[in-house]
Amino acid sequence: MKLYDSKLSPYANRVRLQLYLKGIDAQLIDVPSGGSHTAEYVKINPLEKVPTLEDNGFYLPESSVIGEYIEDTRPAPSLRSADPKERARMRVVYNIADQYILTPLFELFDQIDPKVRNAKIVDEQLTALAKGLGGLEHFIQPGKYAMGANASLADCALVPSLFFVAGIGPMLGQGDLLAATPKVKAYWAAVQADLHVAKVIGEMTVALTEYMSRA
Repeated sequence: MKLYDSKLSPYANRVRLQLYLKGIDAQLIDVPSGGSHTAEYVKINPLEKVPTLEDNGFYLPESSVIGEYIEDTRPAPSLRSADPKERARMRVVYNIADQYILTPLFELFDQIDPKVRNAKIVDEQLTALAKGLGGLEHFIQPGKYAMGANASLADCALVPSLFFVAGIGPMLGQGDLLAATPKVKAYWAAVQADLHVAKVIGEMTVALTEYMSRA
């Protein structure tokens, strides 16, 4: 199994965290900035996005689909509850990370530079992000992980997303964006005690530091 990866992509990071949590020894192939648009990469993923998973010649794009495929083909240890209601709740949290946290975050990334910052856009996207974090506050479970005592695909989606939420507030002069959601803030502190989570956060930190030094 190979993962075409980028340490700055929240989508690639969620798959890499899943691999670490499950103990899957996959080959990680770094796709540099702009590398997903090369002719060679387009042959395996015409969507020109990372990540892409390769499993014995079978190429699969889209992190959410990759995550389900890994669980279907390598079911142990499972990152999906056997209980249908808990599994559905997990998918709600996963979708909150996708639709209501990452979407405004991507808009805010373009506002980091104060020289080109648009205050109206920042206010609008911070409001949208606060709504997403509020939804997460409602659905997240108490405990070390998003669903309680055990790691799940919800954590794979949340960890890279919250890494950027925690970092972008100070960059925009906004302080702690998790302060208004105490359950989410407590989760973010607790989940970092997991060694696999800490490994991904460390890798993301190094990649972001290198990127910012070149910017």
